[in-house]
Amino acid sequence: MAPLSTSPDQTTAVVRLCDYRPYPFRIPTIDLDVVIGDRQVQVTSVLRIEPRSDQSPDDQVSEPLELRGVALELVSLQVDGQPWPAEAYRQDATTLVLHELPQAPFSLTTVCRFDPHANTSLEGLYASGGMLTTQCEAEGFRRITFHPDRPDVLSRFRVRIEADRERYPVLLSNGNAVSSGPLARDPSRHEAIWDDPFLKPSYLFALVAGNLREVRDRFLTRSGRSINLRLHVEPGDEPYTAHAMASLKRSMAWDEQVYGLEYDLDEFNTVAVRHFNMGAMENKSLNIFNSKLVLADAETATDGELERIESVVAHEYFHNWSGNRITCRDWFQLSLKEGLTVFRDQSFTADLHSAALKRIEDVAMLRNTQFREDAGPTAHPVKPDAYQAIDNFYTTTIYEKGAELIRMLRTLLGEERFMAGMRLYFQRHDGDAATTEDFVAAILEGACAKGEPLGFDPSQFQRWYHQAGTPTVTVQSQWDAGKGRLTLELQQATPPTPGQAQKQPLVIPLLWALIGSDGRLGEERLLVLDRAEQTLVVEGLPATEQPPALSLFRQFSAPVHWQAHQGDDALFTLFARDDDAFARWDAGQQLWRRLLLARAKGSGDAALEQRMVTALSVLLRPDGESDPAVVATLLSFPGAAELEGLQAEADPPALYRAACALRSAFGTALAPLLQRRLAEAASGLARPWPEGQGERQLTALIWSWMAAAGNGAVRAEALAAVNGPSMTLARAALRALQPIDCAERDQALQAFHDRWLERPVIFDSWFALEASTPRPDGLERVAALLRHPRFDPMAPNAVRAVLGGLAANPLVFHAPDGSGYRFMAEQIAAVDQRNPITASRMAKVFSRWRSYAPARQDAVQQALKALDGADLSTNTREVVGLMLAS
Repeated sequence: MAPLSTSPDQTTAVVRLCDYRPYPFRIPTIDLDVVIGDRQVQVTSVLRIEPRSDQSPDDQVSEPLELRGVALELVSLQVDGQPWPAEAYRQDATTLVLHELPQAPFSLTTVCRFDPHANTSLEGLYASGGMLTTQCEAEGFRRITFHPDRPDVLSRFRVRIEADRERYPVLLSNGNAVSSGPLARDPSRHEAIWDDPFLKPSYLFALVAGNLREVRDRFLTRSGRSINLRLHVEPGDEPYTAHAMASLKRSMAWDEQVYGLEYDLDEFNTVAVRHFNMGAMENKSLNIFNSKLVLADAETATDGELERIESVVAHEYFHNWSGNRITCRDWFQLSLKEGLTVFRDQSFTADLHSAALKRIEDVAMLRNTQFREDAGPTAHPVKPDAYQAIDNFYTTTIYEKGAELIRMLRTLLGEERFMAGMRLYFQRHDGDAATTEDFVAAILEGACAKGEPLGFDPSQFQRWYHQAGTPTVTVQSQWDAGKGRLTLELQQATPPTPGQAQKQPLVIPLLWALIGSDGRLGEERLLVLDRAEQTLVVEGLPATEQPPALSLFRQFSAPVHWQAHQGDDALFTLFARDDDAFARWDAGQQLWRRLLLARAKGSGDAALEQRMVTALSVLLRPDGESDPAVVATLLSFPGAAELEGLQAEADPPALYRAACALRSAFGTALAPLLQRRLAEAASGLARPWPEGQGERQLTALIWSWMAAAGNGAVRAEALAAVNGPSMTLARAALRALQPIDCAERDQALQAFHDRWLERPVIFDSWFALEASTPRPDGLERVAALLRHPRFDPMAPNAVRAVLGGLAANPLVFHAPDGSGYRFMAEQIAAVDQRNPITASRMAKVFSRWRSYAPARQDAVQQALKALDGADLSTNTREVVGLMLAS
């Protein structure tokens, strides 16, 4: 009936929040009939359409019906069962527009066809190995059928799937299974019918068809309902599903206990997919996961990966309420669901494990990713006001910084009042497509139900959603020893970001305390910073010669930088005596920064290094810190991205060499104490996760220090661990040996290669390790990896492993001749032709190029200009354009 539509025009217009208008129609029900053939899929869609009640009462609707559709062949089009005349509709590469529609409710039936095997974007319905699967967030449903494909259009879906019984024995969709069985007219084919009774937007639609194996379990809700849990994997992967299933059940129980939220359908399905752009997707009752985040046990996944899987399984399950039952009005509200659900999954992990160490882990991640994003050309607010490709806004700003905004509300309100607000939010907006303003209003109204004052300006707090950039709080202190009086002058400022030159003061909760030589002085207090400049005077302190140390932003009470200009003495006091785990760790991080930055300059600070050796000796001695996880955390260096942001001219190779040298120096100076701790940790290495992870974490750190110091016994021990029963220790061994040009390194990498060659989920780790290993011929080796017989260019995991590994290889990626930059740009352009989402995210490896020295800037700029000259997707062109414009 119409020609096959092509890919969207690359001159995509900018979408702006200020232009939002409600969709002029409601679509209360959608019936989909999906017939899967050998190569093509035919989708018959019946939309029940109702003009909004505020439309014109004329016989004809005043606005046309505009639907989205990409790469679809339109076979037929009917309104109320009658063919719609050609002159009454218009179709182009991305839209289908119908005119002269009836005012009364009507049904629109479209039949379309497409080839999922030719869909390399991994959006819509596509082939992954031998199965068909979907990814509809954010705008993938338009690749399945014609639809508005916007989150504020909520519908009840009923889906029939038909396919070959042998090739696709498992047919899944959202909701509850209604019926299934062979077709009477053709027993070689079968069908399954699914019904989802809850209204949902199109981005939550899901469908899976394939030859999968099912792992079953059950969960009993607090109201006594028995929920069928099914996890679907490719044949042979069943033994690696127990951890994910147990994580799901823990998540369901936690959401009931903490939030009072119970699962609302009869069954919950999860599918593991090799080819997937995201980590996972929360489709209603049919979660689809990247295989890497499902298939795991202690032999095949590290402790960190097991915790990550537990967290992501929880995240996607928690979306059932914070994302599905309450969804986003538009994509500018993305953090409404993602920031809140990150906050919830972080809280879940903190409750199940160590809250203190989880907080430190989250802050370290924020400082090395989101803070970097905030300081670069792709900086954007938690609630952006414009975009070209919404896929570019699935960022740490939306997710992790969005979670920090919610955490600040909890800090400002207190746990009890905050949870009262959460209960009101879920009650009031169940079934809605809501906004961030709706969320904050419900939280504050619930918190003030008993008439308590807020203590801050809600409208000023909302600025966090609209201002990009990381604020800096500067603290100047004056100490009057005679009167025991401490005066603090505080200033806040947020630097300019693209499109936002001027910033306004924010509401910043500052948890603080004072620490003396014997510990904390007085109570922890909350100061609300809401002006550009404020003064705090503390009276009645002990009249000592030196002021107490400032323990600031305890628990990391706000996502900010701060400069308190505290000397080494104060930082060592905090490192030894602070009773807030985060503040103690942060004091150590400040000391490590000073040491690493001094080494990177080429001068070093011998006196400070000796003081650090002394402090660590106290920490490591028999009567020192007993928790191995705490010791490992305190001994860990700041991330490279964080350190780059502190240099006048970022120099990644110099920072890398500094870290290697410092590990060697401390591995030598502390060798006896480290050896004793290594022996003590050995007894816990075999304990199953989550037990034993502290011992394994400390062992990994000690290996890296002592191997760098030239300890042959430790290098041999690490090499042996590569073939041992613990993936945590195997990967720790590889990381310890990786920076060292020694025989053990090459033997370890080869052993890992040979052991896991047939397991793609694990073998991606080898790709990443090999690509990030510093060698004189590193770039040639990376190019060879792209030709490796096990490299799958269609799998985002493999692409990210190799190219991400190169970006994490400072000596190769940042080679003085610019070859690493040119190679990366060429590969991004190639990836963009088949998968724009993966390509645009990889392009952000260049985001800090303006912070480099002039020669390195010139080399990156040449690579970016070459990339900009390629035939790029909207996604990648937007990112590259922002970086060149910075």
